[in-house]
Amino acid sequence: MTKPLTPRSAAKRAAILDAAQACFCDQGFAATSMDVVAQAAGVSKATIYSHFRGKDDLFGAIICRRCDDHAEGMGPIAAGAGDDAASVLAAMARTLMDLLMEPEVLAMYRMVVAEAARHPDLARIYYEQGPVRGKQRIADVLAGLDRRGLLAIPDPWLATDLFVNMLRGEVFHRALLGLDGPARLSLDGTIAEAVRVMLAAYGPRP
Repeated sequence: MTKPLTPRSAAKRAAILDAAQACFCDQGFAATSMDVVAQAAGVSKATIYSHFRGKDDLFGAIICRRCDDHAEGMGPIAAGAGDDAASVLAAMARTLMDLLMEPEVLAMYRMVVAEAARHPDLARIYYEQGPVRGKQRIADVLAGLDRRGLLAIPDPWLATDLFVNMLRGEVFHRALLGLDGPARLSLDGTIAEAVRVMLAAYGPRP
């Protein structure tokens, strides 16, 4: 069992993750060495290796932390679901999009796409520790709504995939590409329409 971190050790780990994330986003994965991260974090390289096995492990921990932040937002949504599936769907959509639209998250996504062909392991780590874990948490909430009869969802994973892809539309892609100017669609409108489609497709049958 992993020994709990002391407050000082936890603070150093957080500082390393913050510094590594900034370095990866600014310089790319390949150009970021552990020496660069150590200097940015103000710790020794030995300290980094006391927390992480290597650069891949460090990158995976950054993605896990973001995904865990997302999970913390999903917990209260599921716990306070009540009898209103529309409110749960809208709250999940907002929590997800608030995460995906963060500048640091967009920068990490761009970096992974740019490096994926040269570093397929990086893409795998990102996909497994980020999108897969995040979508599983949404699927778990949808499965709970199905069990309670608030929605009729035979395949929560498929429903999650469709829901997420409806949300990652024009607003998200314009932000990802750094495009300025007004979009034809708003984030609020995108969320509202995605919720409407989900209720039309998966609303409980009489």
